[in-house]
Amino acid sequence: MSKRKNILSQMFDVRPTRQDGSLDLEKIRGVRRTIIVPEKKRVERDSSPRGEFDCEIPHEEPRRANIVQLGKIVSDDFIPRIPEDSGVFAGYELPEEAEKSAEDIIGSLKTKRLKSERKKKYKREKYLDAETQPFPEKIIPRLKFSYASSFAGVLIIFSLIVPAVGLIKKGFDTKTSLLKNSQEALGQLAQAKDNFASGKFNSAAVNFEQSYEILNEAKNEIGRIGGGFSEILRFVPGISKLASANYVISAGENLALAGKKMSESAKVLGSLENPLDQNEKNSPALTDIFLNLRSGVQSARDELEKAEGNISKVNLEDLPEEIKPQFLELKEKLPVANASLKSFLDYSQIFLDVLGYNGPRKFLFLFQNNQEMRATGGFIGSYGILDISNGRVKKLFVDDIYNPDGQLKARIIPPEPIQKMSAVWTMHDANWFPNFPTSAEKVSWFYEKTGGPTVDGVIAMTPNVIQDLLEITGPIEMPEYDTTVDAKNFIEKTQYEIEVDYNKEENQPKKFIADLMPKILDKVFNTKEALQMMHVLSVLDKSLDEKQLLLYSKNFNVQKLISEENWSGEILNAQKDYLSVVNTNINGFKTDGVIDETIEHRSEIQDDGSIVDTVSITRKHNGGNKKYDWWNKVNGDWLRVYVPEGSKLLEASGQTREFVSPPLDYKTLGFKKDPQVEVNEVSTQVDEETGTRAYDENHKTVFANWVYVSPGEQAKITYKYILPFRLNFDSLHHPADSFSTLFQKQSGSMGSKLISEIKLPENMKTIWHWPENTTLDRSAVRLDTTLNTDRFMGIAVEK
Repeated sequence: MSKRKNILSQMFDVRPTRQDGSLDLEKIRGVRRTIIVPEKKRVERDSSPRGEFDCEIPHEEPRRANIVQLGKIVSDDFIPRIPEDSGVFAGYELPEEAEKSAEDIIGSLKTKRLKSERKKKYKREKYLDAETQPFPEKIIPRLKFSYASSFAGVLIIFSLIVPAVGLIKKGFDTKTSLLKNSQEALGQLAQAKDNFASGKFNSAAVNFEQSYEILNEAKNEIGRIGGGFSEILRFVPGISKLASANYVISAGENLALAGKKMSESAKVLGSLENPLDQNEKNSPALTDIFLNLRSGVQSARDELEKAEGNISKVNLEDLPEEIKPQFLELKEKLPVANASLKSFLDYSQIFLDVLGYNGPRKFLFLFQNNQEMRATGGFIGSYGILDISNGRVKKLFVDDIYNPDGQLKARIIPPEPIQKMSAVWTMHDANWFPNFPTSAEKVSWFYEKTGGPTVDGVIAMTPNVIQDLLEITGPIEMPEYDTTVDAKNFIEKTQYEIEVDYNKEENQPKKFIADLMPKILDKVFNTKEALQMMHVLSVLDKSLDEKQLLLYSKNFNVQKLISEENWSGEILNAQKDYLSVVNTNINGFKTDGVIDETIEHRSEIQDDGSIVDTVSITRKHNGGNKKYDWWNKVNGDWLRVYVPEGSKLLEASGQTREFVSPPLDYKTLGFKKDPQVEVNEVSTQVDEETGTRAYDENHKTVFANWVYVSPGEQAKITYKYILPFRLNFDSLHHPADSFSTLFQKQSGSMGSKLISEIKLPENMKTIWHWPENTTLDRSAVRLDTTLNTDRFMGIAVEK
C-alpha cells in the first residue's frame, strides 16, 4: 500500500457527485492545484510632493478692491508674497547645472554600495526624487533686453547648414547646387548676424530675407529627391541622412525668419522720441512702438518654436562627428532663447500698463539716495509725479520732498527710531518697511494727506540707475550750474549742488535733479540709434534685477505680474533658512556711501538635526579724510536682521544699547498711531541681557539694534539663534533631508560681501550641493559671493 496521503488538489464546499449520488473521483482528481488571490485594489491619490527647496506658495490673497481707499491704513496681509513655484527663481542668475533633476544628481553621485545596502540606496534615491528635488525641471534665465547678444548666440545654427548638406549621399545629382546655395545662405546669415549685433537692423532684415529665400530653394531641391517624405525617411536606415539634412535646413529657414522679425521689431526703437517733448501728430506713441516690438517678438518666437521642432527630429547619428557638439549646444540654446522671448511677452503687460495703454496713469516717483540708506533703498530727497496716457507723457513734475511734507495735516506718531530725529512721521521717512509694497502704500497715503492726488502706482529709483544711463549718454553739460555731469562724478556733483551750491534765496536745493533729468532723456532719445535704446533697456533690466529700480501698482493683476518677475522689492518666503540684513541710516548723514559691509553666515547642523545659525555683520567706515564733510561723520544705523519666523535668540554682541524717549506728549497732542507700526512695537520683546528687540513682521522674526561706526573704524555685530525647524532622518521612509538658505538683498544696497557656511556633524555627509561654485569638504559647504542680487544656497545630506 502506498504511503502517499490522499490529499485533494482543491477544497470543495459541495463535493462533485455522479447522477447516482456517488463521489465523482475523476472530476476531483482532474482539478489543478491553484489558488485565486483577489487582486488588491490600488487607490490613486492626487499628490504633488514639494521639494524641500521649493518656496512656500501661499493661498490666494483676498481681493483688495476694497483695500486701497483714500486715507486708509493698509494691512500687510493683502500684499502678494511669492509667485508660483515655476517662477520663483526665474529672476536669479542660475547656471545650467541648476536644471538638473534630483534623479540626475543622484546618478552623478559616485558612491559604492555593498549588496546589503542596495535596498537602502533604492529608498534614498526614491526619497530624493520625490522630496528634495531642488528646482523645477526647467530653470530659464529671463530675457535681459540685450537682444543683440542673446539672439546672436542662437545663430549658431548657421554654422551647421553647410555641413548638414554634406549629409546627403554622393549619388544625388543636386548635391553641388545645394552646397552652393547653402554657402550663399551662410554668407548672408553671417552678415545678418554682424549687422544685428551692431544695431544695423534694416540691413540685417534684408540679409535674413535673402538667406531665407536661398534656403527655401535648397529645401525645394531636397523635396524633389524625396525630402517631402521626411517623416517616413527619417526612420529608414541609410536614407535618414536626407531627412536630417532637410530638417536642419528647415530650422535654418525658421531662424532666418525669426531674425528678420527680430530685426524689424528692434529697428522701431530708433523712432523713439523724447517722451517729455512729443508732438502727438508727428511722432509715434510709446505704446505704438512697444506694441510693434511685442508683435515682432511674438512672430520670432513662433519661428523659434518651429526651429526647435525641426531640430528635435534630426537624428544625431546622421551628423558628422565634428559638428555634433555644436548641434547639441544649439539644441540646448533654442529652448532658452524661446523661453526668454516668452518671458518678454509675459511681462510686456506691465510696461503697457505703465505707459497708460489701459487708460491714463498717474505714478509717484521716489528718488531714493542710497548714500543715506533706508529700508527700501535710501532717503527720499526728491519725488516726482508722472502723468501718462496711451504712451504719451502729459506731465512730469519733480520737486523737493520737503515741500509737500510742509503741507501735511495728518499727525501720526513715527516709528520709535525715527523719533530720534523727527517728532512727526512724514512722507520722506515713510519708506520704513523693507517690504516695498507696504512702504509704497504708506508713502502714497502720506502724499494724499499733503493734498496730493491719488496715484495708480509708485516707482522708486536710486542714483545707480542714473549713473548707468550716463555711461550710455556720456557727459551732460549743465551751463546754468557751470558744471558737467558724467557717470563718474554724478554722485559727488549732485550732492554738492544739493548740500552746498544751491540758490539760498530760491531755497530749492533739489532743483538740480529736476533740471538734469530732461537733459539725460534728450541725449538718450536724440541719437535715433536703436542699438543705444537696447542698451538703455538693458540698464533698466539690470536695475530691476539689482533692486535699484522698484515698481508697485495698485492694480492687483499688474502687481501680481511685477511680483512674479521679482521686481516688487517684497520680502520673499523661504521653505527653510532665510536672511536679510536691512540698514536704516538715522542721523548718519551720507556716510553709507563710504561703508563697506560684510555679512558672514554660518549654519551648524547638530547631531539631532536641529540647526544653530550665527550671523556677523561687519561695517567698515572708509571716511574721515574725504573731500566733503558729509562722508566724514559717524554712521548711525538702526540695523534689522530678518530670519525665519520663530527663531530664538541665543546670543548677541557688538550692538549699542540705546532707547529713544518720545520727543512729544503724543497722547495729549492727539497724535494717532499707525496700525502697522503699532503691531510691531506692541509685540516687540526686549532681551534683558543684550537689549535686542525681537518681533515678527512679514512672516519673519526680526532682531533689531543700534550700531554706530566712526570714520576710519569698523563695527561688528553678531547674532546667534536656533532655527524653528530641524532636519529629519528615518532609515525607512526619510533616509535623506535637505537644507537651504535664501539670502535676500536689501533694495538699493551697493552689494554687501557675503560669506556663508553650512557645517555638518560627524554622523552626516553631503550628497548634493548648489550652487556649483561652492567649496565642499567632508564637514562643510562654503559660499563666497557678492550680494548684488538675491542668492540661494542648498545641500542634500544623509546620515
